[in-house]
Amino acid sequence: MARIDGVIILDSVGKPLITSHFAHHPAAYPAIFTDAFNHEFSRARKDGRDLEPVLWAHSAGGGVALCHLERDGLRYLVPISAEVNPLFGFAWLESFLDTLKEYLVDVTEVTVKDNFDVVYMLIEEMLDEGHPMTMETAMLKDIVLPPSLMRKLLNVAGVSGLQAQTGSAPFTAPIPWRRLGVRHAQNEIFFDVGETLDAVVDRKGHVLSAQVWGRIGCNSRLSGNPDLLLNISNTKAMAECSFHPCVRYSRWERDHVLSFIPPDGKFKLLEYEATSVPKLPFVLKAGLQVDETGGRFSLTLSSRVPRLDDVVISIFLGSTTTGISATPAGDRRPPGQEGDGHVGGGTAEFDPHTQVMKWTISSLLQHERSPSLTGSFVSTSCATPDPAFAVAFNITNYTYSGLRVDQLKVSGDVGYKPFKGVRTSARGGRVDVRW
Repeated sequence: MARIDGVIILDSVGKPLITSHFAHHPAAYPAIFTDAFNHEFSRARKDGRDLEPVLWAHSAGGGVALCHLERDGLRYLVPISAEVNPLFGFAWLESFLDTLKEYLVDVTEVTVKDNFDVVYMLIEEMLDEGHPMTMETAMLKDIVLPPSLMRKLLNVAGVSGLQAQTGSAPFTAPIPWRRLGVRHAQNEIFFDVGETLDAVVDRKGHVLSAQVWGRIGCNSRLSGNPDLLLNISNTKAMAECSFHPCVRYSRWERDHVLSFIPPDGKFKLLEYEATSVPKLPFVLKAGLQVDETGGRFSLTLSSRVPRLDDVVISIFLGSTTTGISATPAGDRRPPGQEGDGHVGGGTAEFDPHTQVMKWTISSLLQHERSPSLTGSFVSTSCATPDPAFAVAFNITNYTYSGLRVDQLKVSGDVGYKPFKGVRTSARGGRVDVRW
């Protein structure tokens, strides 16, 4: 059976916050990987390169693969000494981070320190001597109470509050992901369809590669044990689907519908890859010229969809760049319209510590004049900017694949018709436009 050694959580300066129990290794074993990661991280930062997602470290027993992720200033390390695919470690780590977010909402250094006991108990329940154990949030909440004022008062009083008082012992429910006796005053269920675009565009505007990754999240507040049947339009646009354990896979294979008894609360119903990618929702004309003392740049953005929100276009201008001079231009919305008073063209800023220039536009409507940004940058020597501009954006009520949530049927030991809410959104993941 696949096994990982443990997990280490580091703060922003590389010091351990929490280290799991490495049952099959000596006490000094985790320090090897903390030092190895900090050494490789400092070397990569000095060389101006990205750190590889899997590092190679040496221990007394031989070589060890070190998987790592960075989220909100914290770094999570997962050493793997056995013959295990590193994707196994990343999969467990992603599930652990989703659970942490469910418990703490904002997973930061402060919240982890304030709720040390909760985080450590979650690690112990989710990782049993290196083997993934209890991964369902609903089951975990029967064992480890989420942070609350009452929990803190119990801890101060010296009363153990680790086990929730749910009326039944943990792991006794016939459905592993749903506890017994769930009751809600209002029966409602919400579906959140989100898609992320990764693409590379050449300097002439041709798409060299593009992929769309989708996810359907769910927030269930239904009483009893409802058996749901969910119809999705355009299922042919979905490939490489990954389902929550509650989904009956045989029914999906036969009829391409989702039949399941949902967990209570928030969960990830399925993930997928879109089989085809439409045209990009924007057009960016990017130009950049470099000389001995800096360079010049010119950007023009237009939208192919009714509205783009939170547009951020950024580029690393080189470690020797000291400043920029940029002029944005675009339409100014008249009073009375949404976003009135908005300065056309957005804003441009340069971070002298990271040498990254960002062009930010709060929103862009399709019928507006294309905003532009022109300017120059100064460098102490010949600069070496990144070969592409990174583009980030959000689009509400939109999906790249055209996928839609249609009809929801409810059966089982329930006598109600729930309210169904659906939200769709699309965003730019790693979208690079070469200059």
